[in-house]
Amino acid sequence: MQFLPYLAALEPPALDLDITLLMQISLFVLVLLALRKYVLIPYLDARDARDALTVGAREEAAELQKKAADAEGAYDAKRQAAYAKAESERSAVVAKANAEASAYVEKERAQIQRDIEERQSAFDAQLAEARRHAEPEIEAISAQIARKVLV
Repeated sequence: MQFLPYLAALEPPALDLDITLLMQISLFVLVLLALRKYVLIPYLDARDARDALTVGAREEAAELQKKAADAEGAYDAKRQAAYAKAESERSAVVAKANAEASAYVEKERAQIQRDIEERQSAFDAQLAEARRHAEPEIEAISAQIARKVLV
């Protein structure tokens, strides 16, 4: 703090406006113009081009995603239609097969019923024939039984 009185005694430097100041300003302006032309403007153009490419790529990506979503929706709709068509065809085939199976079963059932009736009538005929042949023997046996019981 001892140097403060000395600083107060010093006079501020005088500003000289001479040719060196003008040369420095002109050199600064020349360097500024050169940097602007050869560095700043190409840099800004390159940055704008890069941004345009990035934005363009993003827009293209968004458009492609939209197209993909639309294609997926169309695919799902076509798939559902195909499944519905296949299911209706399957149902028709199953119904036809069931009808054919029912007709076959009914035909076989009728045939079996006829066979049963034929065999039943043959059995009834055989039974009647056997009874007719056994009737004289039955009469003889019943007469013997009656005699033995009455005696």
